[in-house]
Amino acid sequence: MARELTLTEHRAESPRHTSFYLACGEEGATPIIFVHGWPELSISWRGQLPVFAGLGFRAIAPDMRGYGRSSVPPRREDYELESIVGDMIELLDSIGARKAIWVGHDWGAPVVWSIAQHHPERCHGVANLCVPYVPEGFAVRTLLPLADRNLYPEDKFPYAQWDYQVFYEENFERASSGFEADARATVRALFR
Repeated sequence: MARELTLTEHRAESPRHTSFYLACGEEGATPIIFVHGWPELSISWRGQLPVFAGLGFRAIAPDMRGYGRSSVPPRREDYELESIVGDMIELLDSIGARKAIWVGHDWGAPVVWSIAQHHPERCHGVANLCVPYVPEGFAVRTLLPLADRNLYPEDKFPYAQWDYQVFYEENFERASSGFEADARATVRALFR
């Protein structure tokens, strides 16, 4: 009879950050770490974790910095990619593993690319979903040349489909307070 593969809840704590994560599979097995995007949580991977655990992996999905039950720093600069990559390396260290397979979806994709670029010794492999790899970095300045100006004329949409990113960067407090003014309404709008 096959054993039941259940999700378990964990916390990886360091002096700089706490990562909440879900896990499934045998401790000590090769880790495969699923990095969510926006606006998701670790629970977004609930269907994949048991499947990969059943294949013999230690399947892990953290709530990323600023999400769910992980640390929520107050400043915009606390969300730089370098800090988020550091969180993931600390998570890997906390489970006693040297390397992992990293899977990133949406905004998780640039995180796993950065892990591969800056910490290749910590990678068995990397996969990204829904977002193309951009070696120069996934930032508005590198994406603008790729914009379809037939859909997004420059005079109407100077930042093409990425104007929301520029707004968030330039107006962090205003953007954050807009989301937080009515969290329930924000979540309903995002997931409708």
